[in-house]
Amino acid sequence: MNGGRRLVVALLFCFAASAVACGSGSSEQPTTLLRVLMTDDWVTMPFVDAVRSFEREHPNVRVVIEKGPISLLTDAVRAGISSGAPPDVVQGHAFSAAGQGLAQPLDDLWAAAHLDEAEFFPGAVEDVTWAGRHYGVPLDANALVLLYNAEVLRQAGVAEPRPGMTFPEFEALAKSLTTADGQRRGFVVTNSTWWAYGWIKANGGETVEIAGDGRPSLRLDSPQVVQTVSFLSGLIQKGYAFPPRAADSHTGDAVALFASGAAAMHASGSWDLVTLRRALPNSDFRVALMPKGPAGEPGSAMGGSSMWVPEGAEHRELAFAFMTHLISDANALRLAKEEGRLPVRPRVFDDPFFADPSLRVFFEQLRTAHPPKLGAFDGPSEEFTAALEDVFRPGGADARKALGDAQARALAVLKP
Repeated sequence: MNGGRRLVVALLFCFAASAVACGSGSSEQPTTLLRVLMTDDWVTMPFVDAVRSFEREHPNVRVVIEKGPISLLTDAVRAGISSGAPPDVVQGHAFSAAGQGLAQPLDDLWAAAHLDEAEFFPGAVEDVTWAGRHYGVPLDANALVLLYNAEVLRQAGVAEPRPGMTFPEFEALAKSLTTADGQRRGFVVTNSTWWAYGWIKANGGETVEIAGDGRPSLRLDSPQVVQTVSFLSGLIQKGYAFPPRAADSHTGDAVALFASGAAAMHASGSWDLVTLRRALPNSDFRVALMPKGPAGEPGSAMGGSSMWVPEGAEHRELAFAFMTHLISDANALRLAKEEGRLPVRPRVFDDPFFADPSLRVFFEQLRTAHPPKLGAFDGPSEEFTAALEDVFRPGGADARKALGDAQARALAVLKP
């Protein structure tokens, strides 16, 4: 047995060992088992309660929750499809699963359930769409926004970020928040490709265009991408932003710098805002829309996830019913209140809970947020990540050359 096969077998064993059966405890044998594969962090009480309410509505169904690390879910699904026993529902990104040939199209079920794209944020629909077809149901949403420490800004005597702020204005703000000794800087940069994509969308750029037949056209070295990455690199080289601490450094290090006050601003999603406010309740962390690049609109990266049905899944219609149950307004509101997971339907934001000014910013940003479709292509995505790491290090590479080289390598590894 080779190493990859052993990994998948071990993974499936872990899923089986950690499966959570959410039956009511009745001695009556259910007629149907619905297998739902989730990432570790999703199996919390609001989710489990939603599963139990689904079972009450479907008394002959027992939902079996299987969970594992997000990095290994795709391998587990592939193994399940190969063995003829895939899960019925998988959490992740439906567009990526469709691009890899793992997901079933669900247009007929969308029509039968009278789901309307207009009831969701546009980016949430994009997350479940591939080559013009629906391959899943949006689950939760998020968006890259600008977080800032209002107390640090007050102490520095500078105005808070305003809606419609441009890239040059953002650089001037970062400069004004940077101390002469560099102990405090205006901003912090990470190596996250999702993070970088948010800035690229704010400048009207795109890393990949997907044709109607699902074929990709890579844009890693397009003018807007180069301009954006050069701008972010310039913040580092001028000393206005902390660079990533290491080649594998992601948002954890950035959050630590921001929480300590060393970085006055940080771009991230609502999860970091929730964590920071819980850990530092006396601090004044606030949220602003992303700055607008010279070539762009006030766009951003869409976070969150969707749910999809693998090829060969046995209970297609029941799986769709489960997915639509999970995103009901009541369940979405509870997940927002208790877990910080933002709803995929704008109408849920009418609840008084979302009157919080920070949550209103997320609502506005979600209107212009898009999922990074490059994630559907492992090789090109890895090349883009490597280019960012090369550019964002202190004294880093020229963005135009690094991204041009990444484009060439990505085209070479892209499967026809």
